[in-house]
Amino acid sequence: MSRPAVLIAGAGPTGLAAAVELARRRVPLRIFERERQRVPWSKALAVNPRSLALLRPSGVTERLLAEGRRLTGMEIWDGGTRRLRLRLDRLPQPYPFILSLPQSRTEAILEQVLAEQGHQVERGVTLELASGGLQARHDDGRVEALPDGPVLAAEGAHSGLRKALGIGYPGHRDDEDFRLADAELDWSFDPDSLIVLLTPRGLLATIPLPGKLRRLIAIGQDPLTLLPAGTGVGTVPWTSQFTVSYRLAERYSEGRVHLAGDAAHIHSPVGGRGMNLGIEDACVFALLASQDRLDAYGALRRPVAQRVLAATERFTGLVTLRNPLLRLLRNHLVLPLMGTALVQRRLVPAVAGLNYPNPVEALERGSA
Repeated sequence: MSRPAVLIAGAGPTGLAAAVELARRRVPLRIFERERQRVPWSKALAVNPRSLALLRPSGVTERLLAEGRRLTGMEIWDGGTRRLRLRLDRLPQPYPFILSLPQSRTEAILEQVLAEQGHQVERGVTLELASGGLQARHDDGRVEALPDGPVLAAEGAHSGLRKALGIGYPGHRDDEDFRLADAELDWSFDPDSLIVLLTPRGLLATIPLPGKLRRLIAIGQDPLTLLPAGTGVGTVPWTSQFTVSYRLAERYSEGRVHLAGDAAHIHSPVGGRGMNLGIEDACVFALLASQDRLDAYGALRRPVAQRVLAATERFTGLVTLRNPLLRLLRNHLVLPLMGTALVQRRLVPAVAGLNYPNPVEALERGSA
C-alpha cells in the first residue's frame, strides 16, 4: 500500500526544508504557498552551523555556502572599548561560523533543490480545515478536497491551521520596536564579525551581508543615528521596523496536523535562532514522517523551543537595558565575565545553536 502524501502549508524556510528532506527520504509530498511571489526583503539572515549540518545531505548547504558570507565572531563594544569577543572560528566542528545570507536567497536555494528532486511549490493556494476534512483553496476560487495524510503547518505566526484547530498561542508582546536598515558602511570594525555597539542612546547591532552591505538593527530609533562619529555611509537601499512577541503553541500536534517554525514559536531575532529553529523542526518532522513516528514530534520539539525562547528573552533583555546603573553593571561586570574561558566554553556553542545534540543524528542513532 502506498504511503499517503505529506501536505505542507507554507513555503518559507521551514516548509521548504521539510519538503526537501521528505523528498530526500522518498516520502511523497505536496507543498502549498498562499503568496504568488516570494517576498524579496526579510528579517532573517543567519544560517547557523546546526542548520548547515542538517541541510548538508540534500546538497543545500554547499549552495548556501557558495552565496553566503561566513561570520567568524561577535564583538560587543562600549564606546571605544571592546567588552566581549566571541570566536566562532574555534568551534570544533565542520562549520565554525554563522553564514550570513538573506532569507529570500535561502528560500530560493531550497526551492531550487526541491525542483531538482521533482517537486514544485503550488503557489496561490491556502490550506483550510473544513467539515469534510482538509481542503486547498486556490486563489482562482477553485476548492480541492485533499486526501488523508500528515500535515505540516508552517504558514507563519498567523497560522490559519493552528487557529482553526483551536491551539492556543500564549505569550506576550515586547514593548520595544526594532528598526532595521541595510547600508554600505566605511568603518574600522572587523568586516567578518557581528558588531554590537552599546551607545549612550541605545544598542546598535550590525551584521555583514554578502557584498558591501551591513544590516543595522536598533531599538526604538533610526539605526543610522547611532553610528560612531566618522563612519562613512553609502547607499541605504532598505529600511523597516517591527515589534517582537514571545509565543509558544500550547501543543505542536492535533490529530494529523503538526506545527513548525513561526506557527509554533516566535521570539526576538537577537541570537538568530528563529529561522534555524524552524529548519530544525522541519528536519525532525521529515525524519519522523519517514519512520511513521510523528506521534513523537511534539514531545521532542516543544521543550527545545521553550528553552530557546527563554534564553533569547534573557539575552535580549541584557543587551537592551535602559537603566543606567544596570547598564554599568552589564558593561563592566557581566560582559567581562562572559568573556572568560570558562563561560565561553558554554556561551559560544549556545550562540552557534550547538548547545544540545543534533536531534536528527540522535533519532537516527535511536537515542531519542
